[in-house]
Amino acid sequence: MLNSIPIGKIRQELLTIFNNHWEKAENRLYALGLTEEQLDSYHDDSELMLLNYSHWFYKNDMPFPDLTEARIHSKNLRLLGIIDAVHEADDKVILVDFKTSKYAKITNDILRQASLYALLYQDKFKKTPDVVWIHFLKELGNPTPVHVDDELLQYGNILIQSVRKETESKNEKDYPCTCGGYCEKDFINL
Repeated sequence: MLNSIPIGKIRQELLTIFNNHWEKAENRLYALGLTEEQLDSYHDDSELMLLNYSHWFYKNDMPFPDLTEARIHSKNLRLLGIIDAVHEADDKVILVDFKTSKYAKITNDILRQASLYALLYQDKFKKTPDVVWIHFLKELGNPTPVHVDDELLQYGNILIQSVRKETESKNEKDYPCTCGGYCEKDFINL
């Protein structure tokens, strides 16, 4: 499979593709108002993450995911989530969430997100995922598993009920957009 191609060649090709896209986006990147030093830092971090991921992917002879950027909307849960990758093999389901954070630590926010992703997948596909892998791309190593069990699913349901209770207003002004318009874009055609 992929292991027949030398890892050095794979990495070189990934960096070439990345740097071509970076160069094409240069005007948009400068429009962000960041300093040259900040942009260089983001560039270097991005290259590091690509190298770390390619090393892990190659070393583990990973299959390509069954789904990527899986946009799952549940009318039943009244929830939308975008799961980075889904692997289905040997009757097991692995959801993957890639993280670019500075520290490789499972936070409460990450646990909340994992529980909601598990619920969304379960609702859409009528199958409970086995695990949510949290893949910290700045770290060289394996993803951190968050095992999906009844407790995690119950936690997700409690979160949904709690948020609903606090967001019952029908007045749009009670929910000011803080995402730059993505919320409106994401919910069009649902």
